[in-house]
Amino acid sequence: MPKLYDRKQGLVSVVISAYNYRDFIGETLDGIKNQTYPHIELVVVDDFSTDDTEAVVKKWREENESKIERFVYLKLPRNCGAGWALNIGFSISTGEYIVIHDADDVSHREKIEKQVDLLERHPNTAMVGTGYWTFKDNMGEAGNGSHWLRYAPDDIERSYKAHLRHCVSYGTLMFRADILEEVIGCFKAVPIGNDMFFVNNIVNHNFVVENIKENLFYVRQHQGQMSSKIRKNRLAPVLERRAKADGRVSIVLPVKNSEKTVRNVLKGLETQTYEDMEVIIVDDLSEDGTEEVVKKWYWDYKRHHGTGIKEMIYFKLPQEVGYPWVYNIGAYVSKGEYIAFHHDKGVSNQERIRKQANFLKDHFMYSVVGTNFSGDASWIKYDDDIEYAYTIDYMPCVNIHTVMMRYDVIHKTAGLNGIIQGAEDFEFIYRLLNNGYRVQNLKDILYHE
Repeated sequence: MPKLYDRKQGLVSVVISAYNYRDFIGETLDGIKNQTYPHIELVVVDDFSTDDTEAVVKKWREENESKIERFVYLKLPRNCGAGWALNIGFSISTGEYIVIHDADDVSHREKIEKQVDLLERHPNTAMVGTGYWTFKDNMGEAGNGSHWLRYAPDDIERSYKAHLRHCVSYGTLMFRADILEEVIGCFKAVPIGNDMFFVNNIVNHNFVVENIKENLFYVRQHQGQMSSKIRKNRLAPVLERRAKADGRVSIVLPVKNSEKTVRNVLKGLETQTYEDMEVIIVDDLSEDGTEEVVKKWYWDYKRHHGTGIKEMIYFKLPQEVGYPWVYNIGAYVSKGEYIAFHHDKGVSNQERIRKQANFLKDHFMYSVVGTNFSGDASWIKYDDDIEYAYTIDYMPCVNIHTVMMRYDVIHKTAGLNGIIQGAEDFEFIYRLLNNGYRVQNLKDILYHE
């Protein structure tokens, strides 16, 4: 698939994150179907709903798919939270423009057309929101909810940069997909309020943001929405779904037509001496027998009483996304305290995971640790030479496929980006070092390429 910057011109990808919204999502989808703008891709990311959301969406798709240019439904293998679900949706979407849309709200039929028109008339504007109405049961009795918004780009920029004051409605946003190469997407800097931080991040990357001074969106007020849970002090169940598993290492393994190599990778993982791991296998739309090899291996592993790997998730994407986004998706799905990256053609020494996890447990000031590896590893450096190499010499010295990091690194950065094509791994470590994270390499050869 082409990189994120090479998308289908004129196509608008409406990305909907849905968690247990069976009662509302049908009306939400109808609102997209009825848009006056003709070129729409609907991407519904079901965040592991436990109600009938899947059945409702599939029934709607059967009845209406011909009225949408492209429809993608993806059910995640576990609940990840709305921010990560949206990021996954961004990655698998193909439109030039992306709309963020809640699964319980409704768009005015002219919303998308008017937002596209503004972005085409204002080529320097990267993102545009709108005003909105609020309603409970009847949109005909909606009230104005837009009193807190700002409209002029300079006012919006000043609000975020000078005052950290939220003045753009997150649920109304449309943005150019190519900004994801730099800003990546949503992140979880704090337990709540990340909608504000998402816009703030975009503004502080010096992208221009506008609001259309017209109410083109309907926000439904009901007991199940996040704001109601916060008001009623019922946030604990939401935070519980985001909790990490203390001590667990999530091994993120992207695969792509890896039928001939993945078994060797997995054999190396099953011999690890660390005793609390999960393997997250993200299949970037393989066309060979990769899935069969993986599932047979895991069945054999469990049959022979393997204990170190507590869970294996095989997650096949509906759309090829490529590197580095496939690593990010695996990290979003993971729940370990630590996240380790792994290439589909590399093999880890049986001590790799244990030694890296123990290093992070024993050295609280470090957030990322790589390892030495067999092959041409002359460029790998250690200690203070790592920071010098990245920030002074602008040279990489950490093998991204050997990296293990604390989960909060992903929470606060959202992962790798594509701003430097061909050097995504360099940019990631460089960005971490420039934001105060400490990085180390173990001198032991713990990985074989």
